Amino acid sequence: MPERFETSDGFTIEITNHGEAAHVHLNLDSDLSKAIALDGGNHFVQAGRTRTIEASVDQRSRPVNGRLKVVTGYGAETAYVDVSLIPPVETAEKSPVEVDERLARPKPRENHQPRRRSRNRSGDQGLSLRTIGAIALVVLSLLLVVGGALIAGNPAVIVGVGVVLVGIAGAALLLRDQS
Repeated sequence: MPERFETSDGFTIEITNHGEAAHVHLNLDSDLSKAIALDGGNHFVQAGRTRTIEASVDQRSRPVNGRLKVVTGYGAETAYVDVSLIPPVETAEKSPVEVDERLARPKPRENHQPRRRSRNRSGDQGLSLRTIGAIALVVLSLLLVVGGALIAGNPAVIVGVGVVLVGIAGAALLLRDQS
C-alpha cells in the first residue's frame, strides 16, 4: 500500500486479499470526505480476490490534503494513506472552433399546417377500415343498450341507457373529427 497518493481526478482503490475472507472498512478524514465520495465504506473481499472501489472527486474542491484510513480484521489492523487532491494540469490552449457566419442566422420557418388524413390505404376518398369497425361497434352497442332498456322497463335502467347513449354519441363525434 502506498504511503502517499496525489491526484487531480477520480481514482480507483484496489484491495487484494492475500489471506482469508475479510471485511475492509475505508474511511476518509473530514477534509477529504467533503471532496471525495467512495462507493460505500465497508467492503467484503473474498480470499484470493481483488475488490475495486471507485472514488469520485468533487471538481470544485481543490486543493485538499487528508488521510484515507484502511481498517481490516474488525480494527485489528489499520493503515493510512496520505491523499492530496491537486488542481488539474493546465493543458495547452486548444485552437478555437471556427463557426461559419451562416450558422448564426436562423433559418426562416415554413408555415406547416398539420394534414388531416382522409384517405385509406388504397388511396380512395372514404372511410378507413378502422373507422368502419368503430361505427359497427357503436351500432352494436346501441342495439344492445336499447334492447336491454326495453326488456328491463325500469326507469333507472332507462336513465343509465341515456347516459351510455350520450357517451357513444361523444365518441362518434370524436371519431368523425379524426377522419
